[in-house]
Amino acid sequence: MGILTFCVLVCLVAINPNCAHAARILGVFPTPSKSHWFLGSALMKELALDGHDVTDVSPFHLTNPPENYHHVEVQTDHEFFGHVMEKFYKEADNSAFRKLVKLYNIVNFFSNTTLSSPEVMKLLRSDEKFDLIILEIFLDDALLGFADHYKCPVVGMTTHGTLEWINTLVGNPQPLSYVPHVHIGFSNPMNFWKRMTNVLFNLLDDYLIANYLYPAQEQIFRTAFPNATQSLSELRKNSVSLVLVNNHFSLSYPRPYVPNMIEIGGFHVNRKITPLPENISRFIENSTNGVIYFSMGSNLKPSLMGKDKLQAILQAFATVRQRIIWKYDDDSLKLDQSKYLMAKWLPQDDILAHPNVKLFITHGGLLSCTESIHHGKPIVGIPIFADQQMNMDQAEEAGWGVTVKFEKLNKESLSKALNEVLNNDKYTRQVQTISKRLRDQPLPPMDMAKFWINYVIRHDGAKHLKSPGQRFNFIQLHNIDVYLIILVIVSIMIVLPLKIVKRVYSKTRKSKLLNNNKSKSKLS
Repeated sequence: MGILTFCVLVCLVAINPNCAHAARILGVFPTPSKSHWFLGSALMKELALDGHDVTDVSPFHLTNPPENYHHVEVQTDHEFFGHVMEKFYKEADNSAFRKLVKLYNIVNFFSNTTLSSPEVMKLLRSDEKFDLIILEIFLDDALLGFADHYKCPVVGMTTHGTLEWINTLVGNPQPLSYVPHVHIGFSNPMNFWKRMTNVLFNLLDDYLIANYLYPAQEQIFRTAFPNATQSLSELRKNSVSLVLVNNHFSLSYPRPYVPNMIEIGGFHVNRKITPLPENISRFIENSTNGVIYFSMGSNLKPSLMGKDKLQAILQAFATVRQRIIWKYDDDSLKLDQSKYLMAKWLPQDDILAHPNVKLFITHGGLLSCTESIHHGKPIVGIPIFADQQMNMDQAEEAGWGVTVKFEKLNKESLSKALNEVLNNDKYTRQVQTISKRLRDQPLPPMDMAKFWINYVIRHDGAKHLKSPGQRFNFIQLHNIDVYLIILVIVSIMIVLPLKIVKRVYSKTRKSKLLNNNKSKSKLS
């Protein structure tokens, strides 16, 4: 019996090599956004189920974790974050510059909240040891101090796609001719004026990050990690071993990646459809003309849109034959239950998987767009902030969505968008084509994420994957010093011969004049 048990264990280890490389992993997910936490906790649970001993830090409560999953809940100001989200409705038409400054203020606030929390300070004072840090990268570079404190590599994780500040951490190229800045909402191809705007906006953002964000992050870092052996600048250049990018080329557009940037777009989507609650299932299946699903994500509250916007939405819904499932945060709105099913929380992934759901009205967040593509549902988007406008521009460019600007949202604009998508099956055909591309992967995205995390652990930080550009400054990375030298040399090569020719010509001319004068003197 003992020999049989031993053989079974050997087979299990052979089948699941992760068991042979079990590690102690710390995950840090500081953003008080449920969608960010949803991604982080999903990954950490999978790693725990694979046998790793995991600990995470986040501002949300964790229910029923595996035995080897330890949770450090940070007390943060969720009310403040709610007020910030409320203001985004009112400031939807603000300039991209103002939105950037506001974003940096929010990031600095929550970076400081996380690192100064009693729970994190207790963890840092403890004798805990970790082999790897999984860190949500969202401009919060001060959190790289965990890598210095625990003397271990970092796997970065982005809940968005590939963003500008992530590229700098791994030396990833970002050709501004066809990679637009996330906050200006351009898609490809960009014409001359858009390319110029993209270049100028990236320069402005680089200036803001260097002179506004980084100094604040530096101060937060020094306060939280007073005994750090490396500076924050050094940690930016050498601590990140790998970045897991929540994107896929079928979701956006092809772009360059260095070897230690891995696309795992759609890794949060449930591959096994969970049966819907009976009331939701019955509502969908009894809908003769199908269902429209409406959700503005986990952070934006529809009740705070403003009465005029809500009235416009209800008037537009009255013009369509479909029933409406609406994620709504306030019980005070009473509507016809034969037409509307409303709840504060809804199983979005499973609802979108139902074949009788015809359309998804969304804020245009990347997670929602990914789920919509995975399940082959066209969208009408009402973008508010961050990457939402860019995601919707890409959806329109690819032909599977229509955008309604929030500041222009009224009965007519929303009705037009709904009727366009519902009555034109080209949107459904196109999103189903893109869905096939997204699903056609060598490994499920979650397995891809786990493989590369284990790869970094097995290879002691996988330094061989790092690009030399990770250590370059802006001037070196873009060869500005080389181009300047070439410009100087070319200038010398052009100017010097011209000067020589000019001098020779001048001497020749003087000589001729002198000879002419002598000739005239002789004649006289």
